[in-house]
Amino acid sequence: MQTNQFPSLFQAKSLELIGNLIEVSGSAFFLVQPDMQHQGAYIYNAPSDIEKSYTSTYFALDPLNPIHFKHTDIKVATLDSQQPQQELLQSRYYLEFMQQYQHRYVADIFFRNARNEIIAVISLLRVKAMGDFTAQEIQLLRSVHDFLEYSLNTVYLPKRETERNNLQERYGLTDRELDVLEMLISGASNKEIARRIDMGIATLKTHLNHIYRKTSVQSRTELTARVLSEI
Repeated sequence: MQTNQFPSLFQAKSLELIGNLIEVSGSAFFLVQPDMQHQGAYIYNAPSDIEKSYTSTYFALDPLNPIHFKHTDIKVATLDSQQPQQELLQSRYYLEFMQQYQHRYVADIFFRNARNEIIAVISLLRVKAMGDFTAQEIQLLRSVHDFLEYSLNTVYLPKRETERNNLQERYGLTDRELDVLEMLISGASNKEIARRIDMGIATLKTHLNHIYRKTSVQSRTELTARVLSEI
């Protein structure tokens, strides 16, 4: 999925920056909630269902799960640095998840707030033919980490929160309606929105109808134009 609209633009540009520095076969930029669950993921060059599969089944099995780094100051970690290769290749996580989505090597970049809490992660994926991330590449990722972390904390997240609060106050939207609206204006289809927030299409359409009524619009196009003109 690619989009030119905020709020995904910062995530997209961050992945584009890293992709210009080192070779990857796919990547993901997701926010992390206090319970360490994913939120607001932006996926680049990976199957559309990879996030749902990961969060619903394999999140707890991931050696790079953010919870393992909660009390550390590690900025960048590779999958193979966290588990012996033989053990990894025989694990359920590798056999059922990684092989299914055809990636062998992973490097995660962890971003924290002023309280040292992990608030976002960028996952970089590589197929086997690309080889593992080298020490030089890891150092390069560390070198861009601080800039991205600063931008995330001072620009992206404050802007995102301000815009959500303003829209909620102006139109009386619920938190779930805001989640739907945020993905809608980023260009996501109904099917993708439903998948990402784990709801049925019928339930999603009910939320959309509530949003249309509250914002006094008749279509997605009209809604997007109105919201973008106000943020």
